[in-house]
Amino acid sequence: MKNAFVASFKNKRGRIALGLLMTVCLAVLLAGCQSASDETGQMNLKIAKQFGLAYAPLTIMENQDLLKKHAPDLTVEWVQLANTAAIREAILSDELDVGFMGIPPFLIGADNGMGWKIFTGLSRAPLGLMTSNPEIQSLSDISETDRIALPQPGSIQHILLSMAAKRQLGSAVYFDNQLVSMKHPDGVQMLMSDSEITMHFTSPPYIFTEKEGGMHEVISGDEAFGGPFTFIVGAMRDGMESSPEVIEAVRLALSDAMAFIEEHPEETLDILSQQYGIEKEKLRSYIYVNDMVYTPEVEGLETFIDFMVDEAYLTEGIKELPVVYSK
Repeated sequence: MKNAFVASFKNKRGRIALGLLMTVCLAVLLAGCQSASDETGQMNLKIAKQFGLAYAPLTIMENQDLLKKHAPDLTVEWVQLANTAAIREAILSDELDVGFMGIPPFLIGADNGMGWKIFTGLSRAPLGLMTSNPEIQSLSDISETDRIALPQPGSIQHILLSMAAKRQLGSAVYFDNQLVSMKHPDGVQMLMSDSEITMHFTSPPYIFTEKEGGMHEVISGDEAFGGPFTFIVGAMRDGMESSPEVIEAVRLALSDAMAFIEEHPEETLDILSQQYGIEKEKLRSYIYVNDMVYTPEVEGLETFIDFMVDEAYLTEGIKELPVVYSK
C-alpha cells in the first residue's frame, strides 16, 4: 500500500529510525530564530498554530490580540499550518519561536538533541480509535486485513494505540503492519467511504464528524493511555530562556484566551465558527459538551516518557534532560 508505514517499522530499530526522520523535520521548525528581538531592539515573536479545536485558545488569542495586553511592544507573526505534515513541509521557509504539538513528537525531538522545552499545556481532548465495522468492538476484534489510519509514526495517536496494544494484547507493535499514515481529513473521508481504511485514530473535530456519520469508537484516548493526559503542549525554541518576559506574556495571554472561551461562549462560537467553517451549534456541542478542556497544566508527561523509553521510541537519556521550562 502506497501510504503504508514502511517495513522497517516492524522492529524497534526501524521505529527509532522513522522517529529520527520525523525529528529532523520538527527540529528545524523551532530552531531557526536566534533572538526574540531584531537589530533595532524591536521584540518579535513567530508562533505556529494549527487547525483544530485543540488549538482554539490560540485562535482566540490572535483574534482578540491578547498578547498586546501583556507585551505591548511585541510584534507577533502567526503562521497557520494545517497539520503536522504541513509543519514538515513548512520547515524549509518558516522559522518559529513557539509551536504547539502532541507530547510524543516533542519528546522524540528532545531525545535527539533539540534544546526546546515545554512551557505550557494547551488542551485535553477526546481522542479515539473509530471504525466503520460494527463487528469490531475491541482491539482483539481487529483482523489482519483491517487498515488503521493515523497521522504518522511517533504521533500521539500512534503512541496511544501502541500503549493500548501493549496493555491489552501484549505487544506495542501489534498493529504496526496495519497502519497507514494519513492526514485527519483524508482519514475521515476514507473511513466513511467504505474504502480499505476501516479504522481511524483521530481527534476533534474529526472524531465528532465520524460519530455523527455512524462510526463508533473502539477505544478512547483516555482508555488507551490509562487516564487523562494533555493532548497539545506549547514548546519554545532553544534560547527563549533569555527572554522570560516574552514567554510569560504568552502564558498570560493563553490564560486570558482560556478564560474568554469559558466566560464568553457566544462570542467564542462566533469567532471559531467563522475561522473553522463549522456551524455554530455544532461547535457549541463540540467545545462545551464533548469534554474539550483548555488548561495550561501538563498531564501525563512522565507516563509517556516511561512507556516510550520501555518500547525504545526514546533512549533512557531523555529522563535526564530538562524538557520543561519553568520561570
